[in-house]
Amino acid sequence: WNMACDGSLSPEEMAELESKNILLIDGSLGEGGGQVLRISVALAAILRRKVMIYKIRHNRSKPGMRAQHLEGIKLVSKLHQGKLKGDTLYSRKLLFYPGEFLPQPGIIADPNTAGSICLLKQISLPTLVFGPCENLVTLKGGTNATMAPQIDYATHVFGPTVARMGVDFSVDSTK
Repeated sequence: WNMACDGSLSPEEMAELESKNILLIDGSLGEGGGQVLRISVALAAILRRKVMIYKIRHNRSKPGMRAQHLEGIKLVSKLHQGKLKGDTLYSRKLLFYPGEFLPQPGIIADPNTAGSICLLKQISLPTLVFGPCENLVTLKGGTNATMAPQIDYATHVFGPTVARMGVDFSVDSTK
Protein backbone atom coordinates (compact mmCIF):
# COMPACT_ATOMS: atom_id res chain seq x y z
CA TRP A 1 0.00 0.00 0.00
CA ASN A 2 0.98 3.64 -0.18
CA MET A 3 3.30 4.20 2.76
CA ALA A 4 2.78 7.93 3.27
CA CYS A 5 5.46 9.19 5.61
CA ASP A 6 2.90 10.33 8.20
CA GLY A 7 0.89 7.09 8.03
CA SER A 8 -2.22 8.71 6.61
CA LEU A 9 -4.55 7.01 4.14
CA SER A 10 -5.76 8.51 0.89
CA PRO A 11 -9.53 8.70 0.30
CA GLU A 12 -9.10 5.94 -2.29
CA GLU A 13 -7.31 3.67 0.19
CA MET A 14 -10.01 4.33 2.80
CA ALA A 15 -12.79 3.48 0.34
CA GLU A 16 -11.04 0.27 -0.75
CA LEU A 17 -10.47 -0.89 2.85
CA GLU A 18 -14.03 -0.06 3.88
CA SER A 19 -15.37 -1.99 0.86
CA LYS A 20 -13.52 -5.04 2.29
CA ASN A 21 -15.26 -4.55 5.67
CA ILE A 22 -12.01 -3.49 7.35
CA LEU A 23 -12.49 -1.22 10.34
CA LEU A 24 -10.38 1.95 10.08
CA ILE A 25 -8.85 3.40 13.25
CA ASP A 26 -7.04 6.74 13.32
CA GLY A 27 -4.12 6.26 15.71
CA SER A 28 -3.73 10.01 16.20
CA LEU A 29 -7.02 10.25 18.10
CA GLY A 30 -7.03 11.17 21.78
CA GLU A 31 -3.51 11.48 23.06
CA GLY A 32 -2.23 9.83 19.87
CA GLY A 33 0.04 7.33 21.59
CA GLY A 34 0.22 3.57 21.68
CA GLN A 35 -3.00 2.99 23.65
CA VAL A 36 -5.15 3.37 20.52
CA LEU A 37 -3.03 0.70 18.82
CA ARG A 38 -3.10 -1.72 21.77
CA ILE A 39 -6.84 -1.53 22.39
CA SER A 40 -7.68 -1.64 18.67
CA VAL A 41 -5.69 -4.84 18.12
CA ALA A 42 -7.00 -6.49 21.31
CA LEU A 43 -10.65 -5.73 20.51
CA ALA A 44 -10.22 -6.72 16.87
CA ALA A 45 -8.87 -10.10 18.02
CA ILE A 46 -11.71 -10.65 20.49
CA LEU A 47 -14.36 -9.65 17.94
CA ARG A 48 -12.50 -11.34 15.04
CA ARG A 49 -12.79 -8.12 13.04
CA LYS A 50 -10.24 -6.99 10.44
CA VAL A 51 -8.71 -3.64 11.34
CA MET A 52 -6.38 -1.04 9.85
CA ILE A 53 -4.75 1.33 12.29
CA TYR A 54 -3.08 4.31 10.66
CA LYS A 55 -1.14 7.32 11.96
CA ILE A 56 0.20 5.06 14.72
CA ARG A 57 1.62 7.02 17.67
CA HIS A 58 1.22 10.11 15.50
CA ASN A 59 1.42 12.59 18.38
CA ARG A 60 4.66 11.21 19.84
CA SER A 61 8.07 12.80 19.31
CA LYS A 62 9.12 9.50 17.68
CA PRO A 63 5.96 8.27 15.90
CA GLY A 64 5.40 4.76 14.63
CA MET A 65 5.69 1.39 16.34
CA ARG A 66 8.51 0.55 18.68
CA ALA A 67 9.74 -2.91 19.68
CA GLN A 68 7.26 -3.34 22.53
CA HIS A 69 4.32 -2.43 20.26
CA LEU A 70 5.44 -4.96 17.67
CA GLU A 71 5.95 -7.68 20.25
CA GLY A 72 2.48 -7.16 21.71
CA ILE A 73 0.86 -7.17 18.27
CA LYS A 74 2.74 -10.30 17.23
CA LEU A 75 1.74 -12.00 20.49
CA VAL A 76 -1.96 -11.30 19.90
CA SER A 77 -1.66 -12.29 16.24
CA LYS A 78 -0.01 -15.58 17.21
CA LEU A 79 -2.66 -16.32 19.85
CA HIS A 80 -5.40 -15.64 17.29
CA GLN A 81 -3.78 -17.19 14.21
CA GLY A 82 -3.79 -13.73 12.68
CA LYS A 83 -2.18 -12.18 9.65
CA LEU A 84 -0.32 -8.88 9.80
CA LYS A 85 0.80 -6.32 7.26
CA GLY A 86 2.94 -3.38 8.29
CA ASP A 87 4.33 -5.14 11.35
CA THR A 88 7.76 -3.53 11.15
CA LEU A 89 9.71 -1.24 13.42
CA TYR A 90 8.64 2.42 13.03
CA SER A 91 5.67 1.52 10.83
CA ARG A 92 2.81 3.99 11.10
CA LYS A 93 0.20 1.65 9.56
CA LEU A 94 -0.90 -1.82 10.57
CA LEU A 95 -3.38 -4.18 8.97
CA PHE A 96 -4.52 -7.02 11.24
CA TYR A 97 -6.65 -9.99 10.19
CA PRO A 98 -7.44 -11.97 13.36
CA GLY A 99 -8.37 -15.62 13.22
CA GLU A 100 -9.59 -18.13 15.77
CA PHE A 101 -8.03 -18.22 19.23
CA LEU A 102 -5.40 -20.97 19.47
CA PRO A 103 -4.26 -21.97 22.97
CA GLN A 104 -0.48 -21.98 23.20
CA PRO A 105 0.74 -22.77 26.71
CA GLY A 106 4.09 -21.32 27.67
CA ILE A 107 4.25 -18.58 25.05
CA ILE A 108 6.85 -15.84 25.72
CA ALA A 109 6.70 -12.23 24.55
CA ASP A 110 10.04 -10.42 24.76
CA PRO A 111 10.74 -7.20 22.84
CA ASN A 112 14.45 -7.52 23.80
CA THR A 113 14.29 -3.96 25.12
CA ALA A 114 13.24 -2.30 28.36
CA GLY A 115 9.77 -1.86 26.80
CA SER A 116 7.07 -2.06 29.44
CA ILE A 117 5.62 -5.45 30.36
CA CYS A 118 2.60 -3.57 31.71
CA LEU A 119 1.92 -2.33 28.18
CA LEU A 120 2.36 -5.86 26.82
CA LYS A 121 -0.22 -6.89 29.43
CA GLN A 122 -2.64 -4.24 28.15
CA ILE A 123 -2.72 -5.70 24.64
CA SER A 124 -2.62 -9.40 25.52
CA LEU A 125 -4.68 -9.85 28.68
CA PRO A 126 -8.09 -8.91 27.18
CA THR A 127 -7.65 -11.52 24.45
CA LEU A 128 -6.56 -14.14 26.98
CA VAL A 129 -9.49 -13.41 29.30
CA PHE A 130 -11.97 -13.90 26.46
CA GLY A 131 -10.15 -16.95 25.12
CA PRO A 132 -11.75 -20.39 25.39
CA CYS A 133 -9.29 -21.80 27.93
CA GLU A 134 -6.52 -20.99 30.36
CA ASN A 135 -3.26 -19.90 28.84
CA LEU A 136 0.07 -19.02 30.44
CA VAL A 137 1.93 -16.14 28.83
CA THR A 138 5.31 -14.88 30.00
CA LEU A 139 6.02 -11.21 29.34
CA LYS A 140 9.58 -9.92 29.50
CA GLY A 141 10.79 -6.35 29.49
CA GLY A 142 10.93 -3.28 31.67
CA THR A 143 8.94 -2.97 34.87
CA ASN A 144 9.04 0.79 35.45
CA ALA A 145 9.27 2.34 31.99
CA THR A 146 8.62 6.01 31.35
CA MET A 147 5.08 6.85 30.18
CA ALA A 148 3.78 3.40 31.16
CA PRO A 149 1.96 1.88 34.14
CA GLN A 150 4.40 0.87 36.84
CA ILE A 151 4.84 -2.73 38.01
CA ASP A 152 3.82 -1.83 41.57
CA TYR A 153 0.42 -0.70 40.26
CA ALA A 154 0.07 -3.91 38.24
CA THR A 155 1.00 -6.04 41.24
CA HIS A 156 -0.83 -4.26 44.08
CA VAL A 157 -3.87 -2.72 42.37
CA PHE A 158 -4.55 -4.32 38.98
CA GLY A 159 -3.72 -7.91 39.97
CA PRO A 160 -6.01 -8.10 43.04
CA THR A 161 -8.79 -6.34 41.13
CA VAL A 162 -8.83 -8.80 38.23
CA ALA A 163 -8.36 -11.72 40.66
CA ARG A 164 -11.79 -10.85 42.13
CA MET A 165 -13.11 -11.29 38.57
CA GLY A 166 -11.56 -14.74 38.27
CA VAL A 167 -8.43 -13.77 36.32
CA ASP A 168 -5.18 -15.32 37.55
CA PHE A 169 -2.65 -12.55 37.07
CA SER A 170 0.70 -12.70 38.83
CA VAL A 171 4.09 -11.05 38.57
CA ASP A 172 7.45 -12.70 39.18
CA SER A 173 10.07 -10.00 38.90
CA THR A 174 12.93 -12.24 40.04
CA LYS A 175 13.70 -13.70 36.61
